[in-house]
This record gives sequence, structure tokens and C-alpha cells, in this order.
Amino acid sequence: MDSKDLLLDSLDKRGAAYRAKLKLCRAEFSEGAVHDLRTSIRRLLAMLEVIAFVTSAARIAKLSVRLKAQLDDSSNLRDLQVMVDKLSEDISVLPELEPFHGYLEKRAKRKERSLEKQFQDLKRNNTGKQLLKIQAALEDLSAGELQDKPPQAVDEAYLTVMQRYGEIDPAQLASIHHLRVAFKNFRYMLEAIHPCLPDFPEAQLKRMHDYQTQMGNIHDLQVLLETLAEFAKASDSYDPRPVRRFYEKALAEASSLFLKDKDEVMTFWRTTPLVAFPWQGQQDTKEE
Repeated sequence: MDSKDLLLDSLDKRGAAYRAKLKLCRAEFSEGAVHDLRTSIRRLLAMLEVIAFVTSAARIAKLSVRLKAQLDDSSNLRDLQVMVDKLSEDISVLPELEPFHGYLEKRAKRKERSLEKQFQDLKRNNTGKQLLKIQAALEDLSAGELQDKPPQAVDEAYLTVMQRYGEIDPAQLASIHHLRVAFKNFRYMLEAIHPCLPDFPEAQLKRMHDYQTQMGNIHDLQVLLETLAEFAKASDSYDPRPVRRFYEKALAEASSLFLKDKDEVMTFWRTTPLVAFPWQGQQDTKEE
């Protein structure tokens, strides 16, 4: 598949997936529906970033801002849902979680009611029309104009990843979150364009997912501990120390595991457009 057909096909599929997940979210507002909608938004945003590299970024900016706002609006609910699920798993071994768990459930339900109404109003947006305009702009470009452009867009995303990687400080776990944000965007961009890459190993997509999950576990535990501190501050009768020790230990273990494997990021993409992709080098070595 050439670059032009790939971009048009991916844009169509990701736009359709977003509209379908939004429709489902409005019809059945659930944890799974919110998660799937957020994933579809990230995938569409990554596709738009690739397209912005090869056509007018100004044409895409307005839609990207709207989609990012939907992500931001649902982030707090997603954090609450993740925490409720985590505590539900651990409460049998740590009964001290019960008051905190109840507090999070109430917050999540309030946020769900508010966000459900907000998403109902999204049916009046004109995302479909904007996507059609972007598609028309792509169709006006020749295959030659788009040749090799998608990988170059990913080169730029990966450059940001490597900058964040170089800034990792084990004493500042926020630096891992900064890498996670950049890596997530890079991963979804690569996922979108990988059919046009030579000899791309499909197994790499899972490796990248697992790498991102390690960083996600660290972020989730950080948010949990921050929320625990807020809850304890507002509740004089609650002793947070057993819970805090439990999750501080889990955070230390998750951080240690990631820091041990963090260099794997260098195997996911080329360092510059002038060198081969890492998987091509691996294949050459195997053949020798």
C-alpha cells in the first residue's frame, strides 16, 4: 500500500471508529465505553498528526483541539475508575482500604453523571464534516508528494520521545510520566503507518504496548497516592499509613521494573532518517 492510500484508509477507519465509540458512549455510558472512546480519540489524533506533517497543519488544528478537550474532560473520570478497580482487587488483603474505596466510588459516580451529560451534547459537533475536508486535502496531493512522508512524521515524534528519555530522573517520577505522554503519541502514530514500513515485525506493537503499560502502572500508583493524601487530609479519623505503605511499596517495585527495562525504547525506531530501522538490523544479524 502506498503512502497516500494508507493515509486515506487509516483516516477513514479511525474517523469511523471514533464516531462509533462516541455513539456507543452516549447510548451506554460505562467504564468500558469511556475507555474505548478515549483510545479511539488518541488513535485519531495520532493520525491527524501524521497528516498535519504532509499537509496544512492549520486545517487540522481546530479538530485536534476539540478532540484533546474531550480527552482532558474524561481524564479525571478515567483516573477514578482505574483507582476504584485497583482498590477492589486489593481490599480483601487490605481492609483499611474500605473508607477510601467508598470515597472514590462516590466521586466516580458524580463524575460519571456529569460527563455523561457532556458527551450527550457532542452529537451536535461537526467532526465528520471536518474529516471530509481533511480527506479532500489529502486526495489533492500526488503519491509522489507523500512518498516517505509518514515515516518522517514519526521521526519527529520519536525525537521528542528520546528527548524525554534523556531527561528521566529516578528521583523525579514525573519525568517518567513525561516520557509516557510522548511515547503514547509516538506509539499510536507508528501503529497508524506501520503497513508502509519495510519488514515491520507485528510483534513490535505488543512490545510497545507493554513498555507503555509499565509507565502507566507508575502513573496510576502516583495518582492513587496523591488522592489518598487528599482523602486523609479531609478525614481526620482516617489513618492512611497502612494504605500508603502498601502502595508506596508497589510504586517502588513498578518504578524499579521500568528503570531496568527503560533502554528498550531505543529498539523501537531509527535514530535518524539516514540509518536503517532497528528491526532491519536485527533481521540482517539473524541471516548472517
